[in-house]
Formats: sequence, structure tokens, C-alpha cells
Amino acid sequence: MSYSPLDGPDTSLAGIAHLGAIVGPVIPWLVWRVRRDEDPFVARESAKATNAGMAFLIAFAAGTLTWLFVPFIGFVGRMLQIATIVVALVLCINAFRRVRRGVPTSYPVQVRVLSLED
Repeated sequence: MSYSPLDGPDTSLAGIAHLGAIVGPVIPWLVWRVRRDEDPFVARESAKATNAGMAFLIAFAAGTLTWLFVPFIGFVGRMLQIATIVVALVLCINAFRRVRRGVPTSYPVQVRVLSLED
């Protein structure tokens, strides 16, 4: 199901939630907290963005810990950090573009922090 900009949900807040997932789960979680009872589309999309932001945060933290504490292969941690940033940018910008058109989106990897049910 897709929405037109005139009769559909507030796609700008859902887009902000997906862009906020690039830096972690806090911005999408705030959008979810504010709009979870008012707009089901924004609530679902911000929950998806929060879950994806948590996955990105965990991957980046794993790379950081590997870089700091594993001698001789710390470069693997640095590569994981760079890969996490690139993947987060690509997936979140793609999700932003889809949500702004009113089309629900999903991420290939999510850590279930928030439930997607209404």
C-alpha cells in the first residue's frame, strides 16, 4: 500500500527517523516515542529505523572493540567500522527515499528493540 502526499501519513517524520538511524537508534526512538499513538505509519517506520540503528551501533561497537583490544588484526576492526558506516549510509538513504514516497520499507538486518505491531 502506498500513500499520496496529500492524503497519507506524515512521511517527513518517517524519513527523519530513517536518516537518524545512520548515527544510531536515538533519533528514530524519539520519533517513535512522540508519534507512536498518532500515526501508525510513522510508528512502524520509526520502529524499523530504531531496530536498524541498533544493529548499526552494535556492528560499529564490535569493530571498535576489535580495533582496540585485538593485537595484530586490529585493522579488521577498522574495516568493520568503515563497512558499517557505508552500509548504514546506503540502507538509510534508500529507506528515506522509499518512505518519502509513502512506501513501507525494511532493512535486511535488524535487532528487535521495538515491536512493529500497532
